[in-house]
Amino acid sequence: MRLFNWRSGNEWSEEIQKQFEQEAEKLKQQWNVNMDDFIPRPPHRIWRVGAFIDVQNIYMCVKSVFGHTKINYRVLRDFLNRDGALVKMIAFTCYDTENRSQVDFMHALALMGYRVVAKPLKRMPDGNIKASMDMEMALEILVSMPYLDELVLVTGDGDFAPIVDHIARMGKIVKVIGPDRLTSPELIRSCDQFINLAQIDGIFSVE
Repeated sequence: MRLFNWRSGNEWSEEIQKQFEQEAEKLKQQWNVNMDDFIPRPPHRIWRVGAFIDVQNIYMCVKSVFGHTKINYRVLRDFLNRDGALVKMIAFTCYDTENRSQVDFMHALALMGYRVVAKPLKRMPDGNIKASMDMEMALEILVSMPYLDELVLVTGDGDFAPIVDHIARMGKIVKVIGPDRLTSPELIRSCDQFINLAQIDGIFSVE
């Protein structure tokens, strides 16, 4: 397997190639792992992954499909950090200041290790409620990406497709975790890998 540096457009040096193959063979013998199943990572530096979670979107999608079901954020956290490369994990959410359970939920996320970016729901004059963190999430992603190698976006919202496409053009790896049939086709096409949320073991729990 020849390793290709997708940042420079060139193959890695023979020395790095040899080093990678030696380490890959060790892992293959020890764990019976097929290294061709993985995106190659430079052996000389730490891989940095950032995860950005659209709590509002995921909540509404799961509720519309599964009813009284919610996301187990401990399971999600462990899945995101299964390779030990996670350096940033941010949950974006809106909340009702008069709803104590929503405030407690944000506190619980923080205790699990999430950085929580939140703002109060905005009640419109016509009675509708505005609950979107798209702008805050997009800005945080753009500011963070120069320091990350891989973006993991947990949402089904197609509004993020242009940002995902932009990040991919920067030479970064972009993965999307979303509810299968409720994830925007544009978002799926823009990323390097799509993961169906329902395929994560233990991700759902009953309210």
